[in-house]
Amino acid sequence: MQLKTLGKFFKTWYPVLLMMVIIFIFSSFPATQSDEQSGLIVNTLTKVFPELGQVKPLVTIIRKSAHFIEYAILGFFSARAFKLSGHNPFHSIWLSTLYAATDEFHQTFISGRSGEFRDILVDTLGASFGASIYFLTHRKKVA
Repeated sequence: MQLKTLGKFFKTWYPVLLMMVIIFIFSSFPATQSDEQSGLIVNTLTKVFPELGQVKPLVTIIRKSAHFIEYAILGFFSARAFKLSGHNPFHSIWLSTLYAATDEFHQTFISGRSGEFRDILVDTLGASFGASIYFLTHRKKVA
């Protein structure tokens, strides 16, 4: 691969690879550390919005929202990368879903963590949302 081609590839796919690394790092935290992160967010939110303290599944909502958001970012960047590479941007959803499945498998090896099918579904929904945002903001305008 020529240097110019390698540079274009890196520029196109770097955000995707960076997001995958970030997801991998977050997935590598043991359950106790992950619980502390979620607890910190819950405590902050309930200080700002005390009425949220009444929401029993708040930790679950925070965790699933984190899944959704990180995969929305991955879906957005991978749709961009596929399009810039001359491929169908819808492949971004397949890539993100496959990565979500491998991420959940990875979590089965982490202390106190487990891989859950519902997380793959939330991740896929997030990736679909992110890819949709890319599609809507980068579609060709017809005069």
